[in-house]
Amino acid sequence: MNLKKFAIRGIVFLAVFVALCMFFSGTVRTITTPKVRLTTPKKGKLEERIRLTCKPAFNTVEPVSVALNDGLTLTIVKVNSRAGYTVKAGEVIVEAKVADYDAKYKQYQQDYDSAAAQLLSIENKNRKTRISSRDQAYADAYYGVQEARHNAVARELEMDAQMSREKLTRTETGYPEGASDALKKLIDDWREACEALDKAQQTMDEAARYNIEDTVWSYITERREQQEKLEEAEKSLRALVALNDSAKAVTAPHDGYLAELKVNAGDNYDGSQPMFSVTPEDVLPVLRADLTNVERTVTEGMSVVMENDSSISSKVLGIGTDSENKKYADIEMTKAILNAVGSVYGIMESGTNMILVYNARENTTLLDTNAVRGSKPDFYVYIAKRNEGAFSGDTYKIEEKKIKVLAMTSEKVSVQDDLSAYTIAYGEDRNISNGDTVMEYVQSASQDDEAE
Repeated sequence: MNLKKFAIRGIVFLAVFVALCMFFSGTVRTITTPKVRLTTPKKGKLEERIRLTCKPAFNTVEPVSVALNDGLTLTIVKVNSRAGYTVKAGEVIVEAKVADYDAKYKQYQQDYDSAAAQLLSIENKNRKTRISSRDQAYADAYYGVQEARHNAVARELEMDAQMSREKLTRTETGYPEGASDALKKLIDDWREACEALDKAQQTMDEAARYNIEDTVWSYITERREQQEKLEEAEKSLRALVALNDSAKAVTAPHDGYLAELKVNAGDNYDGSQPMFSVTPEDVLPVLRADLTNVERTVTEGMSVVMENDSSISSKVLGIGTDSENKKYADIEMTKAILNAVGSVYGIMESGTNMILVYNARENTTLLDTNAVRGSKPDFYVYIAKRNEGAFSGDTYKIEEKKIKVLAMTSEKVSVQDDLSAYTIAYGEDRNISNGDTVMEYVQSASQDDEAE
């Protein structure tokens, strides 16, 4: 009886010992086996949110210049606004004055006085000289031919220059084949000037039949020369005074944004470029984003949202290349965006950030970025094949599977292969390689609480 009890106890002890060995063996295996996360790939469209730094740009502007006579410049006295500011019609943007105004005024006044004195001297010297109607007709015809010839030559030079640019040659009648509207107009102007010269020459030929005395001709030519000098000096004086007066207040032509300022206080302005430019009324600038470091293909119509506020949305209006051959995208500046950034001037220097929402056109297999391994073009994933265990839990054998990556973001990868039938292993707690046995990482209740 005692022997039987002893045998039973021995069997029980052995069973417990074997069970403990198996349990602790599973525990050791659990501790030593790499843990991974498992995921089943799904189909979907890849979405990427790309951060863009934008600054205002003005695509449509009206330049404001001040026309200057030869030899005149302006000195910029004061600039009352800044690029990006809103302006009102008639608002004074730039204050200027004619450089060396007093000296120029004195010079033109002296020219006027000298011409007036010379003209008076000529009249006094020729008080007894009488100019007949025939004499005057000859003089008018003579100067008429000169003016007509000068005009015809000027029109011919303009026409020839345009014809050379268009690589065309003259025709006796009509226009060269392929001539632009601009060239046709220049040809018409030249032919009209030639007709005027022919008429002036006919008038001159008729007037030349009558002789004109040398003293009379000298009187006519000297008087005309001084009259022209007098008129030119008076014209210069009037233009100088008018320019100085208008330069004191160069104003905005209408409401809008001051798009660009070309001058600063103290500058000399020669009229070769605009002083400033203004946007059309009620036209907002665009937000121009530099695409230099953006790998995605950005196209017109793509969605854009404000950084940190996706409820404020916009769209890409167009793509372009700047003077430095850098690619950019123009984004519509809506009133909601303008209210959010505060003002156009406020972001002229620092810019503002927008988020470009990139959406793929087709459904593909999507994976977490850290589930994809390797490098272009040799990408692969680890497929987990399940092996059931009695005490240590389920284990998986991982196998490498090559994949074709279509696109990749910081969070998701678009894959051409259909992986919906596979379980993918990723997020391992230690290094793993092809053929290894792994276990699924199970988050504890306390970790779930912390995550919440």
